[in-house]
Amino acid sequence: MAFKGTLRDFKVPDILQLISYQRKSGLLTFTNDNAFITLVFEKGFIVGVDSFPKKIELRSGSVLVKQDLISEEMLDRALSIQKRTNQKIGEILLSMGLIGESTIAEALHTQATEIILSLFKWKKGEYNFKVMDVVEPSMKIIEPLPTDNIIMEGVQMLDEWPQIAELIPEENIVFEPSEIDSFKIEIINEHEDPKTDSEKVYLTEGELGVLKFINGENSVLNLVEMGLFNKYKVYKSIYNLLKKNIIQKKESKVEEEIEQELIAQKKIIAVKKINILQLIYIILLFAILLISFFTPMKPFDNTDIFGTDTIKTYKE
Repeated sequence: MAFKGTLRDFKVPDILQLISYQRKSGLLTFTNDNAFITLVFEKGFIVGVDSFPKKIELRSGSVLVKQDLISEEMLDRALSIQKRTNQKIGEILLSMGLIGESTIAEALHTQATEIILSLFKWKKGEYNFKVMDVVEPSMKIIEPLPTDNIIMEGVQMLDEWPQIAELIPEENIVFEPSEIDSFKIEIINEHEDPKTDSEKVYLTEGELGVLKFINGENSVLNLVEMGLFNKYKVYKSIYNLLKKNIIQKKESKVEEEIEQELIAQKKIIAVKKINILQLIYIILLFAILLISFFTPMKPFDNTDIFGTDTIKTYKE
């Protein structure tokens, strides 16, 4: 079975579901004007992922640098060796003794998931699936990833993303921990339902993993680039931490300066209003004194304060 078409007619979840259901092996490619993504299937499981222009190995290498597991110089050296030997970056780093196999596998798995989930946001493009009887070992770069799981995560991401974007509208936002008693925090499994104890704050292992790097300095983009989790999971963890009041947005220096300037301007306006009121009061007081000086209220004067000749009228 080989098939191809456009994403206008057949959506990404449907394509993945069909291959998974029929437990097919082969090469699935997606293309649009800006990117080229390839998924390798073996009996319905995803065992290989790659992308262009930024290849998965380069993505994973950058992640290892961001996590301070290797240096930029080490990555450049591995890339230089790759050009001569055509080996995988992970194999080179392993042979150099710079990093463990499990660390590389985890980085590749995270980036593979990131690439696959990005497909769910594609609005247009083309796909082409080519059946393969045998998948070459060199094409298998990740541990078999259950396709049904990635479909559920992708659909959930599309459903929740609008709500997440309301609380986290920009990737440059910086968050910081809120003041909370650490004894009230309890860690639960990712799929475990929180207990009804209102005095406790329940965090999943994933939320705790992101929380460790929320320090008032790392932006949302920094947290994503660290590659601890895929982008959706990072954003969702931040969203949940905000909802649980574990973290809060940190006001930037620019925002603080703007706020202080607004306060200063309000003070100036308030002082001006007070000065104007004082000036009006002084003018009114001066006017009253001036009127009293030229029209004194004498008891024997024939003219009262209203200018009427009341005494004369009485005599008449």
